[in-house]
Amino acid sequence: MTKLHILAVPALALTMIVPEAFAQRGGAVRTGMRGAVVGQMVGGDAGAQTGAKVGVVTGATRAAVDREAQRRAEYQATTAYQTAPHSDFAAAPPQVLAAEPAAVPAPVAPPAPPVEEAVLQKGGRPVLGITYPRDWKQTIGDSYVSAVSADGQAYSMVSILQGATDKQTAVAKIKKGLDYYLQDVKYDEQTDTKRGGIVITGTGKGKKSGLPVVFAAGIVNTGANQFAGAAFVVDDRIDDYYKETVRQICETLRVGDQLAEKR
Repeated sequence: MTKLHILAVPALALTMIVPEAFAQRGGAVRTGMRGAVVGQMVGGDAGAQTGAKVGVVTGATRAAVDREAQRRAEYQATTAYQTAPHSDFAAAPPQVLAAEPAAVPAPVAPPAPPVEEAVLQKGGRPVLGITYPRDWKQTIGDSYVSAVSADGQAYSMVSILQGATDKQTAVAKIKKGLDYYLQDVKYDEQTDTKRGGIVITGTGKGKKSGLPVVFAAGIVNTGANQFAGAAFVVDDRIDDYYKETVRQICETLRVGDQLAEKR
């Protein structure tokens, strides 16, 4: 098996902001985090094709994320929130893009601070890059990067989908991972992106916690029919308080051709 290497470069690359708080496709309306992922990966493709430059952060993006963080803190201080059960993805990470879901790898310390862009490589070629917020704890594997929010209620993973040579196989791999970690899974209508990718969204419950969650997973062709995935799982109770943060993370996604551009 070809081992993938992960590089870290100082970065925060943002492309464009999709102003809608929801995304609609084929009659299916998705709000919260799911709408943010669909809106960015579908509507944000045009911006991504222009080649986002590392280190560029728009004031509007910062402001939206800061406002959301304030609203989230206020909500988490309420009695209703504090007396309700919550998912803890730090203790039970839903590694839905792991090559072998049954074999959960032990956490490995990241090679660089979490403020830097993590880049997945295969055969010496950069395949996918992503930047997570400063306070998200990262875990690095041979073929993936995952991160969990400071409160443990939002989780993300990016991975090269080994053995997926077409979109149908890639979708099957992601659904297998979702079914392994979640129960009572209900899928929204599948969405196609402008660059030939796919976004899968839906709801379910954690198999260990039994608590409701929402999820979104995007599939991208990074070149030469090498597919990669980016997935997000958020506790249902706090879904609306993570949509701008997840949108920002999606904006930092860069594929091989963009990573090869001069920074």
